[in-house]
Amino acid sequence: MGRTVYACSDGTYYGDVQVWERFESGAWQPCCWDDDSGTEWVVTSDGDLLTLLPVSRADLPNRTGVERVAAGVVVTGDRNVPDRTQSSSARPFTVSASDR
Repeated sequence: MGRTVYACSDGTYYGDVQVWERFESGAWQPCCWDDDSGTEWVVTSDGDLLTLLPVSRADLPNRTGVERVAAGVVVTGDRNVPDRTQSSSARPFTVSASDR
């Protein structure tokens, strides 16, 4: 991650700083990633598996902003991902403890 914006399968945009904040707080745990596409998968503290898809800042809706901070970027304004960005395979689902 480095100044990356992600469209998450939970319907929200996140900046790389916001992703790391969730890792550090324990709200999310990294699961796996694809180096070629930049896609990442995380498990929430509730056991949901989320997909993080990197998106171009140029593709963000006008009402969604990106603010540079020392450690990366933070998404501001309306962080809701339009439905067209979410594929059915990117929707959250629950992972049981035995699946981990």
